[in-house]
Amino acid sequence: MGRQDAVFLRSLLFDGNHGYTDEEQRTKRRFRVNVELFLPLADAAKSDALEDTVDYFWVSQKVIEIGTQHTFRLIERLAGKIGEEIHGKYPHVEIVVTVDKLNPPCPGPPESCGVRLCIPAS
Repeated sequence: MGRQDAVFLRSLLFDGNHGYTDEEQRTKRRFRVNVELFLPLADAAKSDALEDTVDYFWVSQKVIEIGTQHTFRLIERLAGKIGEEIHGKYPHVEIVVTVDKLNPPCPGPPESCGVRLCIPAS
């Protein structure tokens, strides 16, 4: 496999009410999201124009908006909603969304539990 250009956002943090139990939905928990957007970046490297790449400021705003203004039982759905919104604006981009629930209510306790969702380009 060859190398792929990518725009990425690492460790976006927010507090949200996502979780399977009613208790998790009543109390805020900390979440961390990483987003990778795979697309050719040679044009942007030459043009210095935002329209030749992905606006990571917009992506960051969208992630925080979804994470703080919606409630999902599954973090898979949270990742899916984030991917859907980004894909709606950038359908030509392959997207990988990683969601970590920090300090989840599990035995151990683990530092985080999470999912990685891959969304192919259209």
